[in-house]
Amino acid sequence: MKKLLLLFLVVFISNAVYSQFSDTTSLLEPVVQTIEQTSIFDDNLPIDLTLKYDISSFMKDKKKGEYLDALLVVHINDIDSVVKNIRLKARGNFRRGHCIFPPIYLNFKTDPIKNTDLKEIKKMKLVTHCSMLKTYQDYIIKEYLAYKIYNQLTDLGFRVKLVNINYIDTGKKGRTYKKEGFLIEPIDLLIKRTKSVEVDGNFVNADKVVDEDMARVALFEYLIGNTDWRIKGGHNMKYIKLLDDISSKVTPVPYDFDFAGFVNASYAHPQEWTSIKSVTDREYLGYCSIHDEILLESIDHFVQNKEKIYSIINDCNTLSNKEKRRLLDFVKGFYKEAASPQVMLKILKKECRETDF
Repeated sequence: MKKLLLLFLVVFISNAVYSQFSDTTSLLEPVVQTIEQTSIFDDNLPIDLTLKYDISSFMKDKKKGEYLDALLVVHINDIDSVVKNIRLKARGNFRRGHCIFPPIYLNFKTDPIKNTDLKEIKKMKLVTHCSMLKTYQDYIIKEYLAYKIYNQLTDLGFRVKLVNINYIDTGKKGRTYKKEGFLIEPIDLLIKRTKSVEVDGNFVNADKVVDEDMARVALFEYLIGNTDWRIKGGHNMKYIKLLDDISSKVTPVPYDFDFAGFVNASYAHPQEWTSIKSVTDREYLGYCSIHDEILLESIDHFVQNKEKIYSIINDCNTLSNKEKRRLLDFVKGFYKEAASPQVMLKILKKECRETDF
């Protein structure tokens, strides 16, 4: 009797699993318990994901930003995969309204990943293709490269992971999509890695920010031609307090670079607090209160990393050579100024902002 009951359970579970995945052979793979590597952000190798959910409803109700049930499959290799029952929702103030396929919040609260670094992570941002047009796919890769450039300059930034995504629609249209995107390191993982705590941006002003970190952020945003940020109010900025720093000052951590001239998205425009007419122009938004010596040291730091930043662009296999040349030309415009630090310092001091900005 026990043998018959056991056999019945095996058959029942097998049929249930097959029924769940019967519409796609890509999910019929052996499943392992968790992801083996310490962190998915430790290397530059892309990973393959499958997201199965009601994409039709997601796209229709994207502005509501409500959670939907979904199945996430992380394909570790050609044999093994991790399957998670998650929830997801559309995110992003601008892109949720503009994009046909907006960015996504992946919520693991009900089925957490048991990886060493990710075991306590509840949510993760996924940047998606926004539109089916090829140019929008390029925007994704260029924004990803902007994050990688900042990672080259400091460890105090959000790491990113390029992903190849197989979307499976369980809704009315039942279509599938294969697109690239990237994951952004959750803030909880960043503060754990950097031995810091997150600080509420509503309580941060110019006097509360580490000058060296502020100079680096402002100069980086200047390099990529981005004006879609502010220290005051934390617009596209998170703040962390390093635990080994005895001062009360915080470090700004920038994110969301799709409005940068480096990306040059068709929908991007300079922010209202700038005087430039095009995102491919540059305007410096750092504080005038930063000492010249600190700015000059930051300029030198960027110059020391010039060749590595060029390599980040050159080594990208996803963009066309024409697009990579455009990116290099744009970045070289910054380095043409940086070749004469004192001249660049005068430009920055002319455009800098007062502490109430």
